[in-house]
Amino acid sequence: MAREIRYYYDEESCTFQPERTDLKKQITRKLSMLGGSMLLASVIVAVVFFLYDSPKEVLLKKQNTELLSQISQLEDQFASIEAKVEELHNTDNNFYRSLMSTDKTDDGEWNSGVGGAVEAADATVPQELEDAKTRIERLNYKIDIQNKSYDFLFKKLSEKEDELRHIPAIKPVPGSIISGFGMRMHPIQGFRKMHTGIDMEASTGTPVYAAGDGVVKMAGVTQGGYGLQIEVEHGSYGYVTKYAHLSGIKVKENQRVKRGDVIGYTGSSGLSKGPHLHYEIIKDGRKIDPIDYFYGDQKPQDYVKLREDAKVENESMD
Repeated sequence: MAREIRYYYDEESCTFQPERTDLKKQITRKLSMLGGSMLLASVIVAVVFFLYDSPKEVLLKKQNTELLSQISQLEDQFASIEAKVEELHNTDNNFYRSLMSTDKTDDGEWNSGVGGAVEAADATVPQELEDAKTRIERLNYKIDIQNKSYDFLFKKLSEKEDELRHIPAIKPVPGSIISGFGMRMHPIQGFRKMHTGIDMEASTGTPVYAAGDGVVKMAGVTQGGYGLQIEVEHGSYGYVTKYAHLSGIKVKENQRVKRGDVIGYTGSSGLSKGPHLHYEIIKDGRKIDPIDYFYGDQKPQDYVKLREDAKVENESMD
C-alpha cells in the first residue's frame, strides 16, 4: 500500500506543496495520544474499583451474609447451651462440692472469660461474627473449668467411696436394742457403770456381720470379761469395731472382710447375763455411741425407734 502524502498550501508560491515529514512532531503526537488513552483507562479502573466489588470481596460478603444467617438461627441454641453450662456450674458449687466438703469454684475465675491481649477488630468482619466468636471462646473457657472441676470431684468421690465402705454403718445383727450406750446397771457386778457399747438381742448362733470393710485385728479371748470376741480395724479412717460374747468365730487375724460378711456367731461367753451381741465402735482410740452409725440399712422410722430404745437406762446384759 502506497504511503499517504499530505499537502499544504504555500501562500508565497500560490501552490500546493508536499508536507515534509517531521519525526519529532510525529512522536510527540503519538505520545500525547497514548497519554490520553492511559488517563482515560485509569479513570475507568478507578470508577470500577470504587463502585464495584472485586470477585474476592463479592465472595467474602456472600460468606459473611450466610454466616450471619446461621448465627441468627443458632441464637436460641447459644442461649440454651450457656444456660445449661451455668446450671451445671451452680449444681457443682452448691451441691456436689458441699457434699464432698470442698471449696466452691471461685466466682472471679468463673466469670473472668477469655484472657490475653485484646486484638484489633477486623473492619471486614461484621460485629455479629466477632460477638459470636467471643461467646464461643467464653463457653469453651467455662466448659474447660467445669471439666477440671468434675475431674477433681471424681477423685474426691473415689476417696469418699473408699471411706464410706470402711465406716461401720450397719447393724451387725438384726435384733432389737436391749441396752444402749452410757451409764447402766451391770447385771453381775450389781452397780452402775459405763456401758461402752450396745447390747443387741440375738439367740445363740445368730450370724454376726461386719459393719464395714476392714481387716480383722483380733479374734479370740482377751481379759476384761468380753469372752470370745472379734475386733475389725476399718482402714486408715480411725474406726475399730468390737463384737463380743460370741459363741463362734469365722475369721482369722489379718483377714480382710467386707461390710455384710459373716465373721462370727452370737453367744454368752465371758461376763454375760445371757445370749446377745455386745457391739462397740472405737473412733481414734475413743469409744463412741454405735447408735449414731446405724443409718446404712435402716428405714427412718426404724432408726428413730432404735434411738429411743437405746436411751432407756436399764440393766445391761454385760
